[in-house]
Amino acid sequence: MSSEDAPLNESFILASGSEIRKQILSDHGLNFMVQKSEVDEEELKESYKDLPFEERAIKLALAKAKEVSKVHCEKYVLGADQMCVYQNKILNKPGNAENAVNSLKLLSGATHYQYSGIAICLNGKSLWSFCDTAILTMKDLSENDIRSYVERDEPYECAGSYKYESLGSELFSEVKGASYTIQGLALTPLLKAFEDLGLSFRK
Repeated sequence: MSSEDAPLNESFILASGSEIRKQILSDHGLNFMVQKSEVDEEELKESYKDLPFEERAIKLALAKAKEVSKVHCEKYVLGADQMCVYQNKILNKPGNAENAVNSLKLLSGATHYQYSGIAICLNGKSLWSFCDTAILTMKDLSENDIRSYVERDEPYECAGSYKYESLGSELFSEVKGASYTIQGLALTPLLKAFEDLGLSFRK
């Protein structure tokens, strides 16, 4: 769709309540509103469980964007989903300190993957979707190291149980991939997609 064909938009809608996604978009001067999607993520995850992780992340991002887009017609909607995967298993957000400690014990000294799925919809239809991947290897951490980190950073709502944008970046010996992808929003591909679609949401 060219910019001439698209409805006039001063902002887009982020179909996510994620604080870090909001922060990333705000830091880059993008004009957006927030309307959290109400799709049943657990039900969708179950229906997508036989798909490759990249496809799952994209489909979840699309489902969120489409659900909000059908309500807010004539607005571009951005959906996003993140999956932390270790040994072909998804590590969910820990929710509390003990779960975070247990997740980090699993990841200590090992390599895992962060998949960041993103999608843009308009009028309930998909315009673009993508998944970016980061590969991370964590240092060998003692239980004291892990508990100290969890106490300081409180990564209870983070896929992988670490806040990469905060103290979590210090936990790794090797990282392949973009920091924004690890944080849950593949920003560079998103900005390129906006450009390719003839869209500009700069403040």
